[in-house]
Amino acid sequence: MYYTISMIFDYYSHRLNEILDSNEGRLTFSEASAAGIPKDAFYRYVKEKGLEKHGRGLYLSDNALPDEFALLQTRFPKAIFSHDTALFLHEMSEREPIPLSVSVGSGYNSPSLRDQGVHIHYVKPEWYGLGVCDAKTPYGNLVKAYDKERTICDLIRKKDSIDITEFNYALKTYAASKDKNLARLSEYARTMNMESRIWDAMGVLL
Repeated sequence: MYYTISMIFDYYSHRLNEILDSNEGRLTFSEASAAGIPKDAFYRYVKEKGLEKHGRGLYLSDNALPDEFALLQTRFPKAIFSHDTALFLHEMSEREPIPLSVSVGSGYNSPSLRDQGVHIHYVKPEWYGLGVCDAKTPYGNLVKAYDKERTICDLIRKKDSIDITEFNYALKTYAASKDKNLARLSEYARTMNMESRIWDAMGVLL
């Protein structure tokens, strides 16, 4: 069968429509490239659909949800939501995180990320991947964040710089949660050399 240029582009458009729909109106060049979409077909699609550029390689449709969590991580996939932002995503905080907090490996350097106005935590390479999980944003999108146990460890490590009311609320909420995993918390505490600090803070609540 002979395929015309129009037929080929229609096929690529169909694939890009699927990606756009599955991402709630967000489309990245890297996703399109991974799906085998040529560069010229991608940018033709972007132009014909009237997608708006939101940073390098990221485009949004008119009906895209303004999910700052998902948008930030789409642009900076190595940034993991942590500290007060992870507390918020796990419903262990009563406050919306302003600014957002993320963790990256100690060797990560991105002026563009700093320009976003986020609070960046640089962590040891051996801690960077510890406790990464999928967390749901208020808009229903999944993003990478540290799990509850890792977040408790980070919270206790930074105790002196955290509001005491927020600190106590997070610890009490975790202690009362049905899905807490004390074995995992103990494992993380050993890895991060802070077992005594963890159990000193948590002991009276458990």
